[in-house]
Amino acid sequence: MGFLSPWFLFGLAAVGLPIYVHLLRRHIIPPQPFSSLMFFERGTQSSTRHRRLRYLLLFSLRAALLLLLVLAFANPFIRLAAGGADNKLLLVVIDNSFSMKAGSRFADAKQGALQLLAARPRAQRAEVMALGGRLAILTQPIQDAGALRSAVESIQPGDSRANLAELARGVRALVETVHTPIVLHLFSDMQKTAMPANFADMQLPPNVTVVLHPFGTSAPTPNWTVESVNAPPQLADPKDAKKSRVQAVIAGYGTPAATRTVSLLVNGKTIATRKVEIPPDGRATVEFEPLDVPYGLNQCAVKIDAADGFPADDASLFAVKR
Repeated sequence: MGFLSPWFLFGLAAVGLPIYVHLLRRHIIPPQPFSSLMFFERGTQSSTRHRRLRYLLLFSLRAALLLLLVLAFANPFIRLAAGGADNKLLLVVIDNSFSMKAGSRFADAKQGALQLLAARPRAQRAEVMALGGRLAILTQPIQDAGALRSAVESIQPGDSRANLAELARGVRALVETVHTPIVLHLFSDMQKTAMPANFADMQLPPNVTVVLHPFGTSAPTPNWTVESVNAPPQLADPKDAKKSRVQAVIAGYGTPAATRTVSLLVNGKTIATRKVEIPPDGRATVEFEPLDVPYGLNQCAVKIDAADGFPADDASLFAVKR
């Protein structure tokens, strides 16, 4: 047995208050009228018999109330002996960052998580989380196999990078409420970008065991992307040489030297294309001018024919009002 807030146990000193009320309170004898005291001798009467506990039931209830209040604030808990797998919390964390969209990484990670949950003992509790830019807690520690499976199937890939510091912070918070050993299974592609600047931010409590399930880590997936776009938010005259232009930076990550076709789209229609030479793991700038858009608010985009494993970053959207 232990206490989460042991400093509150000093409040047990307040149990002495009922003792003072019942045992040490001043005994007052009501005065009695008498005609004359000349024939009385002065004497001292012992008050020992008055210093006995009276109303023992009331005293016990008062002391018990104070004792329960102190114990409630101290937040006691009972440590269970970790005898088998049933006493360990199974924590399943699936990486749903942008890099997991490459190939079948995300589908394989979800399938591995489902197989792990199906193989656990029925009496063992499990919890499901999704790790992206933030840690999403999808279930509480439960035994319901259907709810756990639904939580895993509901996870969708996002556009942010994973954050292992957020995962460590969430696990430390979980340990404060779950006092059994925790087995953390992380399904991820283990990207370097998930590492925090301070390695100490990844520190986990001693009762947490980590099991890694890497996916797609054998070789980096080449990725060409529209890294940035510089375009005027408002355009008064398409013939204005200073403002009527769009500049885009095309970058490659883990890529060989290649030639890519870059297109400028306005309201879903391609109005211009350019060829650009991108060096290995490098960048190239492409420019479109003039920017001829109709009056009003226009939805524009710069798009490349990347044909890689990350199609979500092959286009960058922006708006121009004329």
